[in-house]
Parts: sequence; C-alpha cells; structure tokens
Amino acid sequence: MSVPDNFALRIARCYLPFAAGYFLSYAFRVVNGAIAPDMTRELGLDPAALGAITSAYFATFAAAQLPMGVALDRWGPRRVEFTLLLFATAGAVIFALAGGVAELALGRALIGFGVASCLIAAMKANTLYWPIERLPLANGLLMGFGGLGAGTATLPVELMLAATSWRFVLLAMAALTLCVALAIFFAAPREAPHPTGITFGAQLRGIGKVLSASAFWRVAPATTATHAVYLSYQALWAGPWMRDVAGLDRLAVAQGLFMVNATMAIGYPLFGILADRLAARGISTRAIFAAFVVLFMIAQMPMAAGWTHNPLGFWALFGLTGCGTILGYAVATQSFPKEMAGRVGASINMLVFALAFAVQWGIGVALSHFPGAPADGHRAVMLGLIAMQGAGWLWLVLRRAKNQPQ
Repeated sequence: MSVPDNFALRIARCYLPFAAGYFLSYAFRVVNGAIAPDMTRELGLDPAALGAITSAYFATFAAAQLPMGVALDRWGPRRVEFTLLLFATAGAVIFALAGGVAELALGRALIGFGVASCLIAAMKANTLYWPIERLPLANGLLMGFGGLGAGTATLPVELMLAATSWRFVLLAMAALTLCVALAIFFAAPREAPHPTGITFGAQLRGIGKVLSASAFWRVAPATTATHAVYLSYQALWAGPWMRDVAGLDRLAVAQGLFMVNATMAIGYPLFGILADRLAARGISTRAIFAAFVVLFMIAQMPMAAGWTHNPLGFWALFGLTGCGTILGYAVATQSFPKEMAGRVGASINMLVFALAFAVQWGIGVALSHFPGAPADGHRAVMLGLIAMQGAGWLWLVLRRAKNQPQ
C-alpha cells in the first residue's frame, strides 16, 4: 500500500473520496423527505406505502452491517465501498424510473445496501491512511460531511424541484454516486488483502458474546429507541408534520428540513466536546448519555403537544439534541474489551437501523388511520414514541449490568 507523503495529495486521494461517499449516504437517507409530495402525488401513494418504501433503506442497511464488517477486514475499504456503491447507483436508477410501489421499494432497498459501508469504510480508511493521533479530527470532520449531505438533500433539492422532477434528482444522484465509486477505486491507495484469519463464523460467535451480555442490553434499548426516532423523522416524517400540523407550505417545509439536518454539522462536534469536558470533571459517560436522552425527549414534547408557534425552531432543537444520543455507542463500547469494539458497534448499528425500519414504516401505517385528522395522528404517534424512549431511559438508569465480558 502506497500512501502519499504530500498532505494535500493525501487529502485528495485518501480522504475526500470516502467523505464524499458518506455525504451521499446521508443525502440518500433524507432525500425522500423533499421529494415525497411530488412522488406521492404522481404515483398515488398513501402514508403507509410511503413509509414502507422509505424504510426499505433501513432494512437492507441493517442487514448488511455484519457481513460488511467482515468484508472490510478482508478486502479493505477501497474495494468494498466501490462495489457497494455500484449497488447504490443501480438502486437510484431503478427508483428514478419506477412506476409503482414494488420498483420504488426495490430501488430504495438497493440504495440502503449500497451505502451501508460508507461510514465504517471511511473510518477504516482513516485508520489505514492517517496517524492514530489524527483519527479524532479525521472522524469528527467525516461526521460533518454527513451533515452537509443531509442538508443538501433538503432545501437545495426543493429548489431544484421547481425546475425539474424528482426523477431527475434521483438520476443525478445516481450519476454522482457512480463518479464517487470510481474516484474511490482509482484514487485511493491499493491496499493488500487483509488475511486476518477472522472467519464469518468467528465474527458471528463474537456477536453472540456481545448480544448475550447484560452490559450491552443495559445501553442498547435507550440508544436504539432514540436513534430510531431521530432517523425516522430526520429522513421522512418531520416534513409531513410541518405540513399537516403547522400548515407550512413546501418552501417552508424544505427550510425546516434543512435546519433539522444542518444541525448535525454543529451538534455532533458540540456534544462531543461537551461530553469530553463533563467526563474530565469525573461525570460518567453513562450519566452524560442519560442526560442527553432526556434533552432529546424534552425537545420532542412541543411537537407531540401540537404546538405550532415557531415550528422550525422546535425542529432545529430536535435535530441538535438528537446528535447527543450518539454517545450511547461509546457507552456500549466502554463495557467491552477494545478488541470487541467493532462487533459492539456493528451490533448497535444493526439494532438501530432495524428499529428505524420498523418505526418509519409504523408511523406511516399509524397515520393512515387518521385520514381526516392528520394532526391527531401525528400527536398520537409522537406521544407513543416518547413513551418508548422513556422506557429505554428507565432501563438505562435503573438496571444493573452483569456478566460483563472480560
């Protein structure tokens, strides 16, 4: 493996292509929130169908986590992400040309599978191409690229829709995805295969140790519940709430979605710094995470109550406080030996995206039962989701962990 010595060249070859992949991963995740009105009007989709189609991304994303982790260790981020992004390209094309629910769901599922490696592959690349002391900075900036991707897929896409169609937007994203895949394959250094001797069976046995540990299940419910809600609204349902409850027009909804997603670029570094400062004062990471979960639930209460005064501000607060719950990943990892950190993260990720699939679809099904009173439907859904997160929080703060792996 030949890594460029020149700093600018290393940024161009070893960092930006993978960061662009993560940018696209988040853009694909949230773009349905912007194109949903046009897509549903053209194809006659109800909320249940829209939720099922959009959540297909989360289903395949979750299913890909464990085999993708093994593949990254064996063949490296360059080959794995290049290959998977080809699936995302094909999925975007199928989605753009779809004539019904089946084709839309297939395209969305292929997109989710195709971008499943974007974050982990980029982090793996950072470990290969950068000194260990630069990893916090490299990974922190990487999360910012995700925020930029999410923001780009909201207001800018809405402005594009004034001049073109949702199908053109998806075809443009497909072309950009193919370009990023080729950039990763041809620009990134060609690392040798990683013959670690870790078989898929051994990986699964390690996952079994994680999933059978009380320390894991102390943290997993709160982490999974909060992230599933955060992803479901960020990627789709915040927009319908702004339209159905607050009565905002399309441009205002797009501005609100932009604010929800743009706060990621601020929130992740902000809460990371805050957690680091509090930990330095002797406050446990679990206690900090529990506090962040409470902040996130409080941020949801105005929307659950149907308050329409300053709705964009409420949703910006939702996007900001949701970033703090990422600390649950660190809490779970701290309960295990370092050599198990990857499997712990993969297990949490799998559960988060599996529940996000169920929640995003379930919200659509629930709203379909309130055809004449969508505001009442949104209120009932959000109250139920806050109760789910509250149960996870109680489990976190009251349950005592046992059987912690050594």
